[in-house]
Amino acid sequence: MVAVILISVSSRRMWLERAGIGLTGADLTGGLTTAIVLMLVVTMALVLVVRTTGRRVTGVLQALVGIGVVAIVVTHRTATAHQWAAKGVDAGASQVHVSVWPWVCLVAGVLTILSGIGLTVLAGRWPSRARRTGEMTGDSRSVWDALDRGEDPTVGDAAEVPAKKAESAYDDSSGMHNGQRARAESTSE
Repeated sequence: MVAVILISVSSRRMWLERAGIGLTGADLTGGLTTAIVLMLVVTMALVLVVRTTGRRVTGVLQALVGIGVVAIVVTHRTATAHQWAAKGVDAGASQVHVSVWPWVCLVAGVLTILSGIGLTVLAGRWPSRARRTGEMTGDSRSVWDALDRGEDPTVGDAAEVPAKKAESAYDDSSGMHNGQRARAESTSE
């Protein structure tokens, strides 16, 4: 996320200045930095919804995008005469001043490469989506029985209830579940 912000901010700042007129990173790259920021946002969203293999693929994609950022910064360190002329600057104007923003973008590219590699390597250690959201197992009656006993049906084998415990949760005479009877008794008091 930090790399996305750094790339976005640095691409809109002045990278080169000549005769008091500056060119931003977006001017120099022709909008490539904006496309890269969008790609990184997509990879961050994908990480949240894919499983281990998808995270690894996303990590590789993110590292490749980081390599692209570094390549863009390295190849766009200078402006062409046409780019200066489009801003109204004469080719014979004074020396070009390079700001710190291309270097910030370069660092963000390196961070993107490292985070992509880290994601690829560590993807197997992340919990899968089903484990994060707490997937319930068993039929609905056993899940409700586990809840009435104070157990979490999303953890372990709590949904697999022994037959005797499941039967004891119901009172045959009233047809009410123990949890329902307890609530009815507490509201009548």
